Amino acid sequence: MPDSLQPATSAVVQSPPLAQVSGWALRRALIAGARKVQRSREHLNRINVFPVADGDTGTNLAFTMEALIDGMRPLRASGSGAVLEVAAQVTLDGARGNSGAIVAQFFHGLAQACRDQVQLSAESLARAARHAAAQARAAIAEPREGTVLSVITDYADSLQQLVDRGVRDLRTLLADALASAKSSLAQTPSKLPVLRRAGVVDAGAQGFVDFLEGVSEYVVSGRRLAQPADQGAEDSGGPLPEGHGDSAYRYCTECVVEGEGLDPAAARAVLKGLAMDSLVVVGGGHKLRLHAHLDQPGELFDALLGVGKVSARKADDMRAQQRARQRLTRVAVVTDSAADLPESESQRLGILVVPVRVGLGQEDYLDKITMRPTELYARMRRGESPRTSQPPSIDFKRQFELLDDHHEGVVCINISSRLSGTYQAAALAARPFEERITAIDSLNVASGQALLAMYAAEGAQRGMDAAAIVSAVKAMMKHTRTYALVEDLSYGARGGRMPGWTVPLSRALGARIRIEDRGGRIRPAGLHFGNRERALEKFVRRVARPWQSAAKPRAMVSHCDAAADAERCLQLLRQQLPNLAAAWISETGPAVGAHAGPGTVVIALQDWRAPS
Repeated sequence: MPDSLQPATSAVVQSPPLAQVSGWALRRALIAGARKVQRSREHLNRINVFPVADGDTGTNLAFTMEALIDGMRPLRASGSGAVLEVAAQVTLDGARGNSGAIVAQFFHGLAQACRDQVQLSAESLARAARHAAAQARAAIAEPREGTVLSVITDYADSLQQLVDRGVRDLRTLLADALASAKSSLAQTPSKLPVLRRAGVVDAGAQGFVDFLEGVSEYVVSGRRLAQPADQGAEDSGGPLPEGHGDSAYRYCTECVVEGEGLDPAAARAVLKGLAMDSLVVVGGGHKLRLHAHLDQPGELFDALLGVGKVSARKADDMRAQQRARQRLTRVAVVTDSAADLPESESQRLGILVVPVRVGLGQEDYLDKITMRPTELYARMRRGESPRTSQPPSIDFKRQFELLDDHHEGVVCINISSRLSGTYQAAALAARPFEERITAIDSLNVASGQALLAMYAAEGAQRGMDAAAIVSAVKAMMKHTRTYALVEDLSYGARGGRMPGWTVPLSRALGARIRIEDRGGRIRPAGLHFGNRERALEKFVRRVARPWQSAAKPRAMVSHCDAAADAERCLQLLRQQLPNLAAAWISETGPAVGAHAGPGTVVIALQDWRAPS
């Protein structure tokens, strides 16, 4: 029996029947299927309307397939069962989105059914596919027909029917079952009204068929799809579908739960009372991966703490992704949550925000998503000490993948590299996109970073290309400064952002300290004496003085649980700068507030001129 795949030499000379496939050949076939999906990424994003028209199914499946390829490449296992075991593990770890989680569970089911298989035969493949299809369906809280689940089920049924009719040649088996999967895919619009209205097939189901097609092409002909995934990508062109899915929730939420004897049914049970949809729970044993749509991602993470250790937390704003998908501008703008960006402005200007991580106790949170500023400051006042960390590079890459499919360029405005490693994470994620995506080290933070992100987005709305926006932002960085009046320096000293000697000094003098950004760093710049109200007046007069000659100054006032003080500062600013062209008030998020501490007020000023 042949244990590897040989290409057909001509249309006349036919290959002998392929009764079994070794682990080595299976490994290469899986890579071929994964690459086929990656090549279809943009098309899948364009037809994505269910469960939410957020245009990221292709991106999520591409991430899942990237994890599969990375797991298969170095693998030296010879048995098919061992190969599928690794495929199940790496896709479970790397799954993204609803469809990615379902595909991961499909591999999990295949691996369960083929654990002891050295060679994969037609009979064992059909049996394993039936088991995997059942596992994938069981992972969904509310299965819907007309989705990838229908195609997986129809594909598995076709394999079994072909085997029952005596088909034993894997080449024939896979080719004929693929035809059945394509027929099932074509029927998805008749099963889901949202697909029929949009005139598309289900994106997740299309991705699964693409994977099967890549596998079949390799098995039938021995041809590897070696072309890199970012070259020659298929693009359907044309307008984006206008259909909308059924989800009423805002955040596409995912996490991993690790422990012993984990049961998907038990995890679903603890989440039963939460308001959400699109719940998918895959895996089992030592690890589960969960996906759901809900408005309060923190509630899901908290509920799972009783199940096991929760990690790899993710919560993507589907509303923001939908706006980005409409390609209202040639260039998209991204920032990180260290920017004190008012939500009204992020929505108006279409800015996507990547959350910084905030830790309290043994738990990690997503800045402004699963950890709101009011909760953070309340816990800090109770004596808890938060810690912050940069977003992992993959968080930026996921947003870049989505935006790159719908825009000519992307500009990412990041917190100063001298305060955080966030800029480096964004720059690393941008590298594979070459010049289409540029990460900018703002050398600023908080309100100042927000003003620069807004400036970039205004340039995008004026129709500027990415290079022009980058140049304009870098020029504006010289005309944007950030100042803060800190109520209690101990928080900054504890986190290493302020020199320790400043704490006893400010307390001994009974003064509040003014800090300023200087060359990308935050430095003590002066003391303001008197009660709180008097100190605020002195602070505003001092920071406004250099901006009185500015033609069109802009201001962003943000605060750490000090809304009344922020309002007072803005009133004082308007008195000092009567020509203030625009001003906003925002809350300082946990990424900055963890070090600034409750009571801090931040003012950023910008000598604005139209981007050009």
